[in-house]
Amino acid sequence: MTEISLSVPAYDPAIGVVAPAEGGTVTVEIVNGSVEIFGDPAGLRDLARMCLALADPRAPDGAHIHLDPGINPLDLGSASLMLARHTAPSKP
Repeated sequence: MTEISLSVPAYDPAIGVVAPAEGGTVTVEIVNGSVEIFGDPAGLRDLARMCLALADPRAPDGAHIHLDPGINPLDLGSASLMLARHTAPSKP
């Protein structure tokens, strides 16, 4: 099995969440109340890096990344997207 490995810089409170981008393309659509995400391989890796950056244990609750149409990786026809970190309370 081939593995894909991605890395992101550690969270730094002075600069926030950083996720280097390859420059891929992603489109977010809302179809019948469902969010659909389409992307080329580089765009999907860009989203994965953003999620990894938010998953860093040093990133605080509420850390987030706003993605707007026309700003990498979202194309102009995309809906806006926000990715955010939320740590669920631990269960007893």
